[in-house]
Amino acid sequence: MRGCGHAHHHDDLYLGAPSGTPPGYVDRDLLTYWENKDPIPTHRNLLLSLGISEEELEQMEEEESELLDAARKHVEEMDWADPTTVTKGITSLHDADTHEDHLIRLSGSTIHAEHKAVLDVGECLLDYAESGGWTYSRAIQQAMCDIAEQYGDSTIFMGEDMEVAGAFGMNIPLKANGHQDKLLDMPLCEAVIIHSATGAALSGMRPMAEIQFGGFAALAHNALLNNAAMLRWRWGANVPLTIRVPLGARTRSGPFHANMIESWYANDPGLVVVAPGTPQDAYDLLREAAELDDPVMFLEHIGLYGLRGGLTGWGQNINQKVDTQPVKDAIESGNRLKIGKAGVVRGGRDITLVTWGAMLHIAKLAADELAKEDIEVEIIDVRTLIPFDAETCVSSVTRTGRLVVLQEGQWFGGIGHSMQSRIMEEAFYALESAPLVIGALDTPVPFAPPLENHTVPSLEHVVKAIRQVVQG
Repeated sequence: MRGCGHAHHHDDLYLGAPSGTPPGYVDRDLLTYWENKDPIPTHRNLLLSLGISEEELEQMEEEESELLDAARKHVEEMDWADPTTVTKGITSLHDADTHEDHLIRLSGSTIHAEHKAVLDVGECLLDYAESGGWTYSRAIQQAMCDIAEQYGDSTIFMGEDMEVAGAFGMNIPLKANGHQDKLLDMPLCEAVIIHSATGAALSGMRPMAEIQFGGFAALAHNALLNNAAMLRWRWGANVPLTIRVPLGARTRSGPFHANMIESWYANDPGLVVVAPGTPQDAYDLLREAAELDDPVMFLEHIGLYGLRGGLTGWGQNINQKVDTQPVKDAIESGNRLKIGKAGVVRGGRDITLVTWGAMLHIAKLAADELAKEDIEVEIIDVRTLIPFDAETCVSSVTRTGRLVVLQEGQWFGGIGHSMQSRIMEEAFYALESAPLVIGALDTPVPFAPPLENHTVPSLEHVVKAIRQVVQG
């Protein structure tokens, strides 16, 4: 994986250069010790001791050598790949944009097409259950149980403290429903967890790995970005791996834990990244993520779990009566229900508000408040951050003429800016005012509640910002 450059570097420093400079620092006795353990000659000797004849081994070696030579010759005689194919198959959900795609969008032709509203002004699909609904965490737990039932021995749940219950008790229903044997406790090493899960996926399983907190995903960067994410594009491999990552503010978990990490993966294609904001979407997207033949980062917001008596970290009730049948029907028929698609969850007239995760509920509160001033906000829940469903957003902005992107993550370098740029390429000439990205302050995530509350976009700030964009 690291290539011949590193191998040469390794040889010169470790073994020493022929000139004697550098002399090398290898322990020659240790080198001899491990050379004697070379698995190829030792395994050959083992086969001889088991009764395989020298003639049989030579025949096997000759056949393998011929296959190797034929494969090398085939590769050497191949033409270089067609450059236009480089964008194909980034994930099973999408191809990358071409250079020409960007130029076509700049033409402004999109704004002249008819764009019908998905919802009536003020119509909202965010229904909360006062009683009898599932919490966000309960929806995820049920999805995991249903995944265990669907895939049987082909799935396994890997991570730290799995056999105990996990950091938030998310595995308790798996144990209660007889799936204890599918819980695999892993070492305290995120790289090992993701590399092992990737290997399991390549072998034909559908593993579900857990990284306990958002910030810990940094320890798995190489495994995620240089390994799992690239395998489909490099050699067409399916990697049906789901990685659950609890994260987010209003959890009082502080730095290293609450980090919003979606922008980390925006510049290294190959991963699918989803961030559900409701119990219904949490269930649906986790079920679809497990079905997808790609590595999927499932960013689940701890502040939405309902750990405070069923309420979110913002003190809201977002519980829902979850309908599990539509996504089951979609999976059985080979169709996709929500993954890869944004959704309009509130119809509006004056401005488009694009958001995801916990900020979805702040967006709804802001829209309700602004409606009293006759400012009607259309809310789009992105749901799948990568690949980004720009079409839904462009269609909305073309009608409303204004755009705000609301993210919980830090403002600078946040994925919201990339979303805004993509929308603007196509909808710039439809704008009636400057677009805006709202994000957290550019600080590490504080532990102290007053500091954490201050850094994350508040309802008051969002209302003020939208009002200014509309009136500006």
